[in-house]
Amino acid sequence: MKRIPNILSASRIALCLPLLLVDAMTLPFWVLYLIAGLTDMLDGFLARRWNVESRFGARLDSVADFVFVLVVGYKLFPYLKLPTALWMMIGLIALVKIVNAICSYVVKHRIQFLHTKANKLTGFLLFIGVMTIGQTYFIPVAWVIACIALFAAIQEGYYIRSK
Repeated sequence: MKRIPNILSASRIALCLPLLLVDAMTLPFWVLYLIAGLTDMLDGFLARRWNVESRFGARLDSVADFVFVLVVGYKLFPYLKLPTALWMMIGLIALVKIVNAICSYVVKHRIQFLHTKANKLTGFLLFIGVMTIGQTYFIPVAWVIACIALFAAIQEGYYIRSK
């Protein structure tokens, strides 16, 4: 039972191969996307619930998240029709996250990404928001998510520097 959270994280990586092979914006793509997303929500929850959290599991989860985001981003990038200002906002968020990573390395001698409530909310909203690509309300949804993501990144930096 204590391996189930790690199996879920590993399955997210495994699901990325078929995600690469199917056409984006199709039913098979969204089914695989939802299953992979559910593994992300369940692995940490079950690890905490069953008190089987580990450094390995946390790292595996981070690697799985990274691979999943890369694959989904690669598949959906051609469908993103974002205004320049929103791309600039995304760049700013990325810059803040990079500065946070550097600061965590300087302060704690390791790169750390905190699982704050704001970061968890951002991840959930991104997961849901991606499914609005192509809809007339996609741009306003993207702006809301970007604003919350910027707040989460700034908050994370504050926590890294203050603790």
